[in-house]
Amino acid sequence: MIKRFDQFLEDLSKWGVIICVAFMLILTLSNILLRWFETSVLWIEPLVRHIVFLATFLGGSLATGEKHHIKIDVLSRILESTNNENINYYLEKVIGIATLIAVVTLTYASFNLAEIEFEFGKESFLNIHSGYLLSIIPAGMSLISLRVLLNLFIKDQK
Repeated sequence: MIKRFDQFLEDLSKWGVIICVAFMLILTLSNILLRWFETSVLWIEPLVRHIVFLATFLGGSLATGEKHHIKIDVLSRILESTNNENINYYLEKVIGIATLIAVVTLTYASFNLAEIEFEFGKESFLNIHSGYLLSIIPAGMSLISLRVLLNLFIKDQK
């Protein structure tokens, strides 16, 4: 059940990145074409910047699911040479718990930031409130936190 949910999040992130990149290309190319006719759409560039931001968090979710995220694993490299499965297993779990604590803390901070932005922010392009645009951060961090949590419970890592 956990593996199926993790696979669902993996597929959702993959398709999200594909859609984001396609949408960014279409918008950017249309803006370039419009410049040939000496016109442009002002909201395309800020929208593309926010789509890049969203794609970054979706890519972070993919990296987390495949355990290719940034990590400091000097101790695990040293202990790999011992070939002791128990030590490596527990070390992986300790690193996973430390990672979970870090990303949950960042998720909590990003929710606080979004709350402040909703309170004091203003409308941006296309009359979208800046709080909604900034909500990409807590949504992305929540997805990454969930993937780290699921990795702790999945025994057969990718």
